[in-house]
Amino acid sequence: MSELGGAFPGTRWSLVQRVAEPRSRVGTGTRRRAFEELALGYWRPVYRTLRVAHRKSREEAEDLTQSFFLELFEKEKLDRFTPDPKAGKFRSLLRSLLDGFVHTADRAARRKKRGGDKRHVALDPAQIAAIEERITLEPETDPFEREWRIALLDQALAEMARDSQSPLWGRRHAIFMAHDVEPQADDERPSYSELARRFSIKPHDVKNDLVAARRRFAELVLDRIRDECSSEEEARDELRTVFGARP
Repeated sequence: MSELGGAFPGTRWSLVQRVAEPRSRVGTGTRRRAFEELALGYWRPVYRTLRVAHRKSREEAEDLTQSFFLELFEKEKLDRFTPDPKAGKFRSLLRSLLDGFVHTADRAARRKKRGGDKRHVALDPAQIAAIEERITLEPETDPFEREWRIALLDQALAEMARDSQSPLWGRRHAIFMAHDVEPQADDERPSYSELARRFSIKPHDVKNDLVAARRRFAELVLDRIRDECSSEEEARDELRTVFGARP
């Protein structure tokens, strides 16, 4: 496990660079995988922004989400972005490109045919349904930011679950989910004593497991935030914002 105080990993920028540089020596297969990873991380905030900020129907938003990412890949729109401290956050560029795409797309572009050798984003119906529910329950302000944060945390939780293969980390993950993630309110959280009985351990072991799991979770979130930040300081500021603290 890497330490949170480690050096800023410049290799994280290579994800965007592999998409933006089609003639890169890494090859088209690597570029395609980089695009798919990029789309996986950002299709949800793009979809929600189309539904809320641009007032598109659910069907239109699905089609536009597909077309937007296809255009990024096929028309090399990301070649404007480089890991330069002056370039700003990647998602700020993505939002700007999305606004421009919506404002200039004609009917044919909006209904761009999917299939054949076209690469498209796998839009998860269950996640779309969850976004639709959030749209009805949450304020309309900052739909991109709201959904980006949720997607970010979901991806970190998924990786944490994949990493929890050993008995110790499996227990830590289960305790973390039961205490920090699954409860909807503070009064629904199980006590340390309740969790200790459930997992046949001591209450202080519950506390230690939560500390370790929370640290790992923050580490995974930070690792993803680094994808679009130009420095470690900026990434840590973003991390504090994601978890509700002032930078």
